[in-house]
Amino acid sequence: MTFTKYLNGNYDPTSVGSVDLNTEHVAQKNLFVILFKVFASAVVSAGLFWIPFQYLPLHGWQSIVVASGIMLLYIGVSFFCIPKPDTGNLGFFGGLADNPFRYSDDINRGLMFFGAILMPGRFVAGTVLDVAVHFGICKSDPVPCSYDYYEQQYEAMGYNAKMTELDPAEPEGLEPAATREENHQQQYGLSSARFLINDDE
Repeated sequence: MTFTKYLNGNYDPTSVGSVDLNTEHVAQKNLFVILFKVFASAVVSAGLFWIPFQYLPLHGWQSIVVASGIMLLYIGVSFFCIPKPDTGNLGFFGGLADNPFRYSDDINRGLMFFGAILMPGRFVAGTVLDVAVHFGICKSDPVPCSYDYYEQQYEAMGYNAKMTELDPAEPEGLEPAATREENHQQQYGLSSARFLINDDE
């Protein structure tokens, strides 16, 4: 923290991002896209496994188990935790230069950095869920609708509410409409339409 940021203390009116908890996934339906993601995820997973395996001070199956656990933990955290920085407060030149009078831009750049670090794990987790949905192991979440869609639906509901609905009751002074049975009785002198089909009765 620079001296000017220290002088400002906790007073920083600008906004910072957040880390959201993700529990939804809209699965990919295209089979060719899923196959490509499976191939890419296999390559990414190999790299994610190799990084801790190469530097762990263990040998044999212990190193394999620990490296696999670290990889699975990273994939889980990547799926559930989504850093969302405030992109309007990254410093100067879109985050290339630090703002010496604020500390909130440091937090936003940190969130952006961790978001980039978690992207490979989120890609692998999404691929696993796509395969699970394809084979019917789990169900995909519905495609989220935008705010404009809900606004249009709300306006349509308000427009329909302004329209006057017809009264289902018969107007006063008019006889109710005759039923089909009464029409046949008046036209053919029969009490039921079935007598038109069977003349023996």
